[in-house]
Amino acid sequence: MAFNGTWKIDRNENYEKFMEAMGINMMKRKLGAHDNLKITFQQDGNKFTLKESSNFRTIDVEFTLGVNFEYSLADGTELT
Repeated sequence: MAFNGTWKIDRNENYEKFMEAMGINMMKRKLGAHDNLKITFQQDGNKFTLKESSNFRTIDVEFTLGVNFEYSLADGTELT
């Protein structure tokens, strides 16, 4: 099953509380609560290409299922 498609945020109920629980400061929470995020997925077998577009940044991510990769959240938090 392919995940190909584009999704746009419809609503973000309790998102600000979620960000607070993650330790994100108030200014970034306020900005994030009004973001206009759009995500585009393209799948080719186990390889995924992801494009995130928002009011604050656009980022392209490529990853393969089962293989670690680096990712940075909008607030600068680095993830593997």
